[in-house]
Amino acid sequence: MIVPMHKYAFLVYHRDFEAFLIKLQELGMIDIEKQSRTISDDERALIALINRYTLAIRDLKVRNVTITEVDSMASELVVNEFEAIIKEKEQVDNAIRKSQKDLSDVRPWGSFDTNLLKTLTERGLRIRFYITNEKSFTENLLEEYSIEVINREAGQVYFVWVQENDEVLPIDAVEVKAPSFSFSEKESEILSLRERIESIENRLEQLANYVLQLENTKSELVNRLEFNSVHQSADRQADEKLMVLQGWVPRPRNDEFVKFLESESIIYLTERAQKTDNAPILLKNNRFARLFEPIGSLFTSPTYGEIDLTPMFAPFFMMFFGFCLGDAGYGLVMLLGASLYKLKAKKEFRPILSLVQWLAVSTVIFGIITGTLFGISLIKVDWPMLAKYKSIFLDQNQLFRLALIIGAVQIVFGMFVKAANQIRLWGWRHSISTFGWLLLLIGSAAIYGLSLWKPETVKLLGLEHQILLGVAGIGIFFFNSPGKNPFVNFGLGIWDSYNMVTGLFGDVLSYIRLFALGLSSAILGNVFNSLAFGMAPDIPVLGAIVTIIILVAGHSINLFMAALGSLVHPMRLTFVEFYKNSGFIGGGKSYQPFQKQETK
Repeated sequence: MIVPMHKYAFLVYHRDFEAFLIKLQELGMIDIEKQSRTISDDERALIALINRYTLAIRDLKVRNVTITEVDSMASELVVNEFEAIIKEKEQVDNAIRKSQKDLSDVRPWGSFDTNLLKTLTERGLRIRFYITNEKSFTENLLEEYSIEVINREAGQVYFVWVQENDEVLPIDAVEVKAPSFSFSEKESEILSLRERIESIENRLEQLANYVLQLENTKSELVNRLEFNSVHQSADRQADEKLMVLQGWVPRPRNDEFVKFLESESIIYLTERAQKTDNAPILLKNNRFARLFEPIGSLFTSPTYGEIDLTPMFAPFFMMFFGFCLGDAGYGLVMLLGASLYKLKAKKEFRPILSLVQWLAVSTVIFGIITGTLFGISLIKVDWPMLAKYKSIFLDQNQLFRLALIIGAVQIVFGMFVKAANQIRLWGWRHSISTFGWLLLLIGSAAIYGLSLWKPETVKLLGLEHQILLGVAGIGIFFFNSPGKNPFVNFGLGIWDSYNMVTGLFGDVLSYIRLFALGLSSAILGNVFNSLAFGMAPDIPVLGAIVTIIILVAGHSINLFMAALGSLVHPMRLTFVEFYKNSGFIGGGKSYQPFQKQETK
């Protein structure tokens, strides 16, 4: 559910305004309504500085802390040194890459004294470097010309020719520029650069000792930025002598906030937020639904007047995940892994692990329904202990129909939510059209079922069905937009009917993906089982090792890919099919109280 809000407006004398804001920030209850404005130069500078600290903290936080005691050093100096070191590291890395390329170019020529080569050249010897292929090079050349073969590599001959007078080589060879360095010199240079990289890494690990200090300084900068932003958001009246500020406080904390205002003798106005207000969104759900709030936040928050859909889609999402993954073995692995990791995980990460546990339970349940265990189809195996349980396993046709039924149920449920939302936001008259569609769909389905059960008394399109269609049609065609001309409503009703019929058909078919994903993960798991036992050699110990390696690697890959798909596709069904049919509006802003970031 969405926590009700109270709207506040304050009138503060300009000399008391900063002191009042400091106390508000320390209290940390009110979400200040900020005005749209141009960011000041001071705020830009603060944002840039915060970004610098963020980058430094992100890099240093993953490094090992090398010493426990460090010299006192200002945070700004730490960041400056970090940035200088990172810049130097980039330059050294580039130099290493260039040197490695040079090394690969000079490698065929080996090690030689570049100074000696320079001296010989200065004394008039014309020393030229050539490359040719093995076929063109003959041993006669060594006798007729002053040639020295330096290297033979990959079908190429690298040789040096001391040219006399105007001699011309009788072979097709490519002359290359004489290397300005030798292989050993370039290797020494790369070694020196790598030693510098090691020195830089050691210094960065030393700077990692300042991470906590940097985080605290960053928190102070964020607090200052937030304070400036709120200060600039005030509406200045009476020649800037009076400061007017507006904000929102959650109802559970309202009494405490009123006591604070009265103790400060602040002039204020307050009222309960209306459904049409653009109040911030603070969700409060039970322990189960709360776990799914991060999933809903990936899309958008509801508006203040809407119904929070988190508790509505949470059971369906859990069911969809289990349907998509649908392997009892994978579910047990997830459940065991999440449970063990939860014992030592940080407090803020435990809700995610609790969510994984619920999804794992759903996977185990659907694994039992489908009869799948680590890719093994339990329906096909001849295990005596499973004989009496095989009747509960569903075949592929039944799973296909189950996916469509679940989809239809969620869509109809979403339409009920839409009607409730319409009553909540605009009144009951706006929900008549939605209830008309619900009457048509549910009533027609009920009459169809009764016609199969008692065909002699109930008939599809019989009198009862015609009356139902007439009542539903009145709501659909004449109450889809209350207050407008009946002819306009009728035209809108025709257009709405076209969209509804085509949309419902496509929406229901979208749920086939539940069946398809569950089937694909089971098939892939079975493939890895076949590979593991089919590719293992007949050597007793080695065969068992190869089988285990293929099983562990294969099922790990399958679990990862299947779990990823089991998250993405239920999100798609939730945010597209369910949200659309429930009339979700969205676009609300999350509740963000004006408060100080705590230092550690």
